[in-house]
Amino acid sequence: MKCICANIITVFSLGLLFTGCKKEFTGLSTNANEIFWVTNNGADMPVRVMGNTASKTIILIVHGGPGDGSYDYTDYKTTRLREKYGVAFWDQRNAGSASGNNNMGKLSLPQMINDMEVIVKALKLRYDGASIFLYAHSFGGLLAAGYLVKDSNQNNLKGWIEIDGAHNYPLCNASSRKMLMDTAASEISKGNYTSQWQNILDYCSNHDPLSSYKISSQTETFAHNAEPFMGIKQRSSSLSLAEDPSDQLVNYYNLNHTSSGNDFLESLEIADYSDQLYKIKIPSLLLWGQFDFTVPPVLGEDGMRNLGSVYKKLVLFPHSGHHPMETDTDPVDDEIINFVDTFK
Repeated sequence: MKCICANIITVFSLGLLFTGCKKEFTGLSTNANEIFWVTNNGADMPVRVMGNTASKTIILIVHGGPGDGSYDYTDYKTTRLREKYGVAFWDQRNAGSASGNNNMGKLSLPQMINDMEVIVKALKLRYDGASIFLYAHSFGGLLAAGYLVKDSNQNNLKGWIEIDGAHNYPLCNASSRKMLMDTAASEISKGNYTSQWQNILDYCSNHDPLSSYKISSQTETFAHNAEPFMGIKQRSSSLSLAEDPSDQLVNYYNLNHTSSGNDFLESLEIADYSDQLYKIKIPSLLLWGQFDFTVPPVLGEDGMRNLGSVYKKLVLFPHSGHHPMETDTDPVDDEIINFVDTFK
């Protein structure tokens, strides 16, 4: 297991407290920067909490991927949020700086939902009385939805912020293909990037992403590549936290070049929580990039249609694709801050 001293390190295992480099949590801060580790079923997962924990409000980042890490959210994307609240950056198992024994055979959506249950319990124990919100992006939207519809988990939270979340993979794949084809036809008629769009149109016209993981993966590649053709320019990010580039290479290899990794990725192709979203009653804020070809706005509309929340709001950002927190940062932050301040 990795051990990195940054103010405080503590390891939680299924809600039981074990001490690491320091024995006590020293208190709340307006400028916190601390790491603790959660150990669960063979995985050691870091959680770095930064920002204003004195606010007694914690936003838990549920990153995308699978296999990415929380490091990508520690820069300008959350600067304003960290000024007002504590922000918890969790690396999921087999992602970011998470470590532990070889647990690829334990990698599954139910296991990751269980991991999230333990993470939230750890935050509630460490920051007793704090209001906790989820901030779930992309694959994190699927994971968060699975957590929220299970048992009484949602009672641990004040609200859910879904940002371009893939809570229904079949709908995501089908709507991605349709959006790419419709946009390609429109852009070709305008003479914009005609060869690039024609290549996308030819592939999507002849390949159904619902038929195989290989095709859905290629469709996703086209979806990411299409954003610049619509004028979406992403800002670059640098590694932070404890991440090492080699961690990302190992995660990528394990997910894409091992049988257990491929089995996990293929199992996600049928994951769908749309018909269970009615169980979610907590306030829900859905934020979407208008030109997200990867997880199209149709998913946001699906959430609005199916959520059982009394308060639910969908906002589209006109200068964004799959990462509106990068390209419409201030408007996204404005929506999140208003939401959190209203329901904390």
